[in-house]
Amino acid sequence: MPENEFQGLCAICGHVGVFRRGDHRSLRESYPCPNCRFTMRWRDQAAVILDEFGRGQALSIDELVARGFLSNVAVYEPALRGPFVARFNTLPHYTRSYFRPDLAIGALAPDGVRNENLTKLTFDEDSFDLIITSDVMEHLPDVESAFAETLRVLRPGGIHVFTIPNDYPFPDRTEPRVRVEEGAEVHLKPERYHNAGDGTKCLVYTDYGADLADMIRSLGGRLTITRRGGPVEPLNTNATFILRKIASAGRRRPVSSLSGADKPVAEVKSVQGAPTIRTVDEDLCCPICHGTEFEDFNGRSHARCSSCRGVERNRLMWMVLDRLGAFEKGKRILHLAPELGLARKFVELSGDAYHGADLDAERYKSKFLTVRKLDLCVDLAGIPDASYDLIVHSHVLEHLPCSVDGVLQDLDRILAPGGLHFLSVPVRGEHTLEDLSPDLRPVDRLTRFGQEDHMRIFGAVDLQALLTKVWGPGQHLIVPVELFARDDLRRAVIPTVAWQGVSGHSIFHYRKGARPPAEMLTTQVDAAPPSDVGRSLAPNVASWPQGAKPKTQEADLAANAPTGSRVILGLDALQRANPWPEFPLDEHAAFHLARDADGDGGREIILRQILNRDIRLMAEVGCFLGGSLLHWLKAKPDLTVIGIDPWDGDWASFVEGMAPHANHLSDAEITRIARLLRKYGNFAVALNALRLFKDRFVPVGCASPEALHDLRRRDIPIELIYLDGFKNRDELDVAHDLFPDAVLCGDNWLWQDQTGAFVVQHSITAFAQDHGFDIEDLRQSWILHRER
Repeated sequence: MPENEFQGLCAICGHVGVFRRGDHRSLRESYPCPNCRFTMRWRDQAAVILDEFGRGQALSIDELVARGFLSNVAVYEPALRGPFVARFNTLPHYTRSYFRPDLAIGALAPDGVRNENLTKLTFDEDSFDLIITSDVMEHLPDVESAFAETLRVLRPGGIHVFTIPNDYPFPDRTEPRVRVEEGAEVHLKPERYHNAGDGTKCLVYTDYGADLADMIRSLGGRLTITRRGGPVEPLNTNATFILRKIASAGRRRPVSSLSGADKPVAEVKSVQGAPTIRTVDEDLCCPICHGTEFEDFNGRSHARCSSCRGVERNRLMWMVLDRLGAFEKGKRILHLAPELGLARKFVELSGDAYHGADLDAERYKSKFLTVRKLDLCVDLAGIPDASYDLIVHSHVLEHLPCSVDGVLQDLDRILAPGGLHFLSVPVRGEHTLEDLSPDLRPVDRLTRFGQEDHMRIFGAVDLQALLTKVWGPGQHLIVPVELFARDDLRRAVIPTVAWQGVSGHSIFHYRKGARPPAEMLTTQVDAAPPSDVGRSLAPNVASWPQGAKPKTQEADLAANAPTGSRVILGLDALQRANPWPEFPLDEHAAFHLARDADGDGGREIILRQILNRDIRLMAEVGCFLGGSLLHWLKAKPDLTVIGIDPWDGDWASFVEGMAPHANHLSDAEITRIARLLRKYGNFAVALNALRLFKDRFVPVGCASPEALHDLRRRDIPIELIYLDGFKNRDELDVAHDLFPDAVLCGDNWLWQDQTGAFVVQHSITAFAQDHGFDIEDLRQSWILHRER
């Protein structure tokens, strides 16, 4: 046989034939298979995987897959293409990712590939049996974090099979080619690039050495390096690296405190009699019952609280409801398939206004609460509109033998304006799979949908499209790391796969007629210093020194606000982030509803400021139905107004009570406006009244401190702030701290509380004295002027 040829077997496709050297200068990229065209580097990786998983009964990756040896193996590969991508894509437990810096970590890209950063993986501990990387690890600036992360997400005994460019003999020390200093890359060696999976060039950050084995050992793993010599010429540079996780590996990583290593454990008997490992850990705490004992459940480590029996999604739901204000006294609540921990809390708060419901109500007979029988496919039609302020359900919709769209629409109908809806469902892949046929066998439902009584398994992309269709546009997915500190999520034993992205743990939410509440908090949490993220957003009154004036957390955030990203800067970016609602504009006439629409509110002093100062951009806090906004927008054709309001609450009833104060509108018109509010929600109806000024009005649907802080981050140059709705000086303090040069003015000068005190006057007077302002007031309106 000629030199540089040999007769061989391809470990990837199984082809037997002659392998020729080719003209590639690198030996590891030579001797391509005549059939699949993959070179020695790839084939040697395949051979290692065969040795590990083939049981001596497979000679190629194709045969390994065909014979089912990988069917129960959890595989993770960060790659867009390659021999394993093409062959493993059909495996039930194969996960693929690629890093795209402009996409949220853990999210799915349009091509269906998960976005992951190898130094900050979002997967749970002990998730994979096999990880494959092919010439990837040299492109990472933080190699220790990357290998620590692969060890963390590997199961004990699992392996990471990887290749990196290398010399023989291996140099003693690993050397960085690039150092990152304050976000800038400092090149220590001449720049070197490799072709990336997406066709771009990728910078090499690291030249590895033999001390890599020492680093892996220090992290709790073991590294083996194999060099499979070629039959024609030595292929010493064609090394394949095998990192194996030993039993205690990964527990050194601060990313996870949930491995259970070195924690006291007790063996208890499960319902079926099989032993269950229960971990006792004072550092962990169930947010529902404050228990510190957790059990493995359904193959998931630390999944169930031993005290209240709540699993991961129950604990996360509790945390979300608590953070977003759903635990309020007196709410009318519909709780489907009620979890007992949540049910106790709701009954304590709402009493008879709490309704637990389930198709199989009998199974709750021995419990402390009464659960009504409710068939979501049939019985919702009999519930009146706007019956509930809060609807909560977890892993219910997958059981319905009817249209999920219709059920969600009925649930929305019975939700009151301003009401909240929280749900979670099992999620797998991008697209929803559904089969309502009564003839489908339970075993087939188990295979296709994950449980014998499931009618569907939701896909991440299709689910979000469905919720947008029923609930309207908005960020319905709750991202836990945007609401909670990571340490709090770890303490509650929430798996990392639930922290961001879409999974069966994910919670989706909606507020009828306004932006979902998590959107209102995200900006505030993002901007907080790392030590503050996840703390309660309400000031802790008990912690104030005696006699001290409380300073709001919003003001603290303003003082520490980071410079805005260029992506969010400016009015155009703000408009893109806050779209107008869909509304049948041609069907419903606009209106002007304001207490002083007949001119007795004193707004002329504010209009005078807008005109005399040539104000071009202002913000109004507390927009209601746009009455005052119409004054400003009509008075000055080049004025743009940013409107800030959560647009929540029962505005229909409030409007009906306004009839004596809105003499410019007939009773029939008041009734029409109230009907529109009940049908379409506050936000849509308010913006319908402003539709002639769509090009000059930007609606920001959240509470004012957070919204004002967001405007500051975006470098929006507000010239005037009109405050309509504040009853203490906190909001005034925040507005002044964030926009010290803006004109401050507002409404409610003559507003009295139940004791008859003029609260707004007192707040403004105290503020003016502290900051050196003169006050001009006329009836309900007021404005602050700099002292001359």
